[in-house]
Amino acid sequence: MKVSPRFVLISACCCLGFALCVIVYPGTPDSTAQAQPNAEPAPAGKVDFATQVLPILSDKCFACHGPDTKKKSLVRLDSFEAATKDLGGYSALVPGDSGESEIVFRINDADDPMPPKDSKPLTDKERDLIKRWVEQGGGYADHWAFVPPTKRLPENVSAEAAIDFAIARQHDNAGIDFAPEADKATLARRASLVLTGLPPDLEQLDAFLNDDKPGAYERLVDELLASPRFGEHQARYWLDAVRYGDTHGLHLDNKRGIHPYRDWVVRAFNDNLPLDQFIAWQLAGDMMDNPTLPQLVATGFVRMNPTTSEGGVIPAEFQAKNTFDRVETVGTVLMGMTLQCARCHTHKYDPITHTEYFELAAFFNNTAESPLDGNKFDYKPVIKAPADQAAWEQWESLEDEARQLVGLDKAGKTPETLISQVKALVDTQGANPDGSPSTALHLYQRMTEAHKAFTTTLVAKELPKPRETKVLLRGEYSQPFGDPLQPSVFEVMGELPDDLPKNRLGLAKWLTSRDHPLTSRVLINRVWQRVYGYGLVRTPEDFGLQGEQPTHPALLDFLAVELQDSGWDLKHMLKLMVTSRTFKQSSAHRKEIEDPENRLFARGPSHRLDAEEIRDIALWASGLLQDEMGGAGIKPYQPPNMWKQLSHPASNTKQYKQDTGDKLYRRSLYVYWKRTSPHPMMTLFDAPSRETSCVRRSKTNTSLQSLGLLNETQRIELARTLAQRLLQHEKEDANRLDKLFLLLGSRSANKVERAACMALLEHMKQRYSTANEDATALLSIGEASRDETLDLAEHAAWTQVCVTVLASDVAIRLY
Repeated sequence: MKVSPRFVLISACCCLGFALCVIVYPGTPDSTAQAQPNAEPAPAGKVDFATQVLPILSDKCFACHGPDTKKKSLVRLDSFEAATKDLGGYSALVPGDSGESEIVFRINDADDPMPPKDSKPLTDKERDLIKRWVEQGGGYADHWAFVPPTKRLPENVSAEAAIDFAIARQHDNAGIDFAPEADKATLARRASLVLTGLPPDLEQLDAFLNDDKPGAYERLVDELLASPRFGEHQARYWLDAVRYGDTHGLHLDNKRGIHPYRDWVVRAFNDNLPLDQFIAWQLAGDMMDNPTLPQLVATGFVRMNPTTSEGGVIPAEFQAKNTFDRVETVGTVLMGMTLQCARCHTHKYDPITHTEYFELAAFFNNTAESPLDGNKFDYKPVIKAPADQAAWEQWESLEDEARQLVGLDKAGKTPETLISQVKALVDTQGANPDGSPSTALHLYQRMTEAHKAFTTTLVAKELPKPRETKVLLRGEYSQPFGDPLQPSVFEVMGELPDDLPKNRLGLAKWLTSRDHPLTSRVLINRVWQRVYGYGLVRTPEDFGLQGEQPTHPALLDFLAVELQDSGWDLKHMLKLMVTSRTFKQSSAHRKEIEDPENRLFARGPSHRLDAEEIRDIALWASGLLQDEMGGAGIKPYQPPNMWKQLSHPASNTKQYKQDTGDKLYRRSLYVYWKRTSPHPMMTLFDAPSRETSCVRRSKTNTSLQSLGLLNETQRIELARTLAQRLLQHEKEDANRLDKLFLLLGSRSANKVERAACMALLEHMKQRYSTANEDATALLSIGEASRDETLDLAEHAAWTQVCVTVLASDVAIRLY
């Protein structure tokens, strides 16, 4: 029986790949378990309401006795006034008197306990905490997330020392110390992956390893922060959060013109646009004075919601749905709040009323696009914008020349306006006396030619007359009631100052004001999450009463305020994190510490990389990665007919036309994102569909992932190209193996890896020495050219080694 090359990959490599994953880097198991956080302790004997009692009440009581309590017979426990209300000679809470407090009696009533037996029961520890809280006065305090952050660490602790000071304080409480520092090669790889999504270039790595002068690591970090790859990597997290997609997302899921927004996000991160401006441009760039082209493109954020034009849909219903989507996305992305339940009723856990939800919705109910997308690529309002990074750079250069020519500063005037003004100058000046084009005419010709290459992108625009917004009963579009609402914000988070306009621009400024309790915390928590693998708040989508408390509250607040103090400087905050002793620790598992989820941060970060990183590392190591930035989404290999099977027959995305040539080897950020059918390798490694906001990806480990790594077309292509690179540049097998591990792991192979890989290599050499047909079939997978001067069997054997190591922790894990 003929054995296919694919069968060899599964049978010969799968077990070995698993062995490399498990034996070489035991590390910390990825886990989604929600253990209780190691919150900073309250003083001995003193019960802290906000951190100890309020979470219990929220989890066990507020479903019936919280903000949405409607039955008059049920007492509310979400405020001191309600809890101490006279219920006819008795009260739920009598401060200082547990014997007279109905709450203490009812939670200890064996016959008719509260909570009821069929709901979440209280533990003995929780009952004791509530009793002690009552006896200590029954005082209430706001949930920590609704109190503006302050720098609560000692004044003499600098920003550079704050992380390690706060982590060390927790270590002292637990009687432990930092882990040893990781070696230089590991640190270089770790920092490079965190900041750019790729390993360090070999020349960069070699220079760092040989740099013995003080500050070598800090200089490497600065190089990484300055790399164009930085913006491409950081943008990916934001695109998850704002649910970026290249299609409308519903029904026909047709193409939409939006990729200039994605490219703007990359540029904004590379330019280190302050995050408060980054937010303001996206929420309200169209409302700025004389908005610039980048500010208008940024408002694609407002237009990112999935849309439809399905036959029979009701426009009024989708006007409401589109507004709901925007409100809830802003809630998740910028406030860390779950707002969906407040769409239908007052929030059962958090202090957000049904009316307040629709007051926030009023900010987004005035945008000018139709509720239905017409299945159109240019779903208006739209503008024209540069089609890729090179076009952006060319246009900005032309803009600068034109502004100088017509006497305008850099702020204001869209291009269309600028071209019109240059044209007016041309009409005035005409040509030079000798008949040659004048400066203005030459510039005008270059601008109009460049403008022809622009593409369509969706933007936000306000209606001249605002839509009327009312509360919708149970969130039903057809059941508005009450008086029209003015745009407003949640009372628990402060007021919208009188000097701010009641529109999206005013909302943006409120969200990034010094007094807002959540935005800076929510953003810095997600930055910490992408550096260390987990946030200081491990529910980044929920900072409310049902979310987890921070593992290090004072540190979270210090970093949130430092973000503001630094001018909302993302690169500054990332540098603080990756240069800390906390980040530099070895990631090896510490048997002496009972902390499987690393909540104490007593070892360095260690986790499986995301789908895009896994693909990009293989592209980079193979030498095929293309550095072109921006442009329309690319379509790499995927199984045939997937889109056809999953698409409506009338959809213009039902046929998947795979790209060829260099487009196959561009970074995964640029993979075309069809919302109803994302690329299967992205989905396999837990990328979201981008139909809703995602601020925390799952990190599963499955057998199917191993099969994909060992058999997917591009994985095999990249493995054989990587093998070809090794064979062309190294003469000895030992050196080839070291080069392989240097590319993927920034280090040489260790003894276990060397023995396993050499054994596989010899086995595969023997296998292919008498199987030319199988070797040829293996080396023909994918479009990349093959060096036919290389020995066929040796090339095939090294391909098997490369695909195995590419599937192991050496390549797919941060450690």
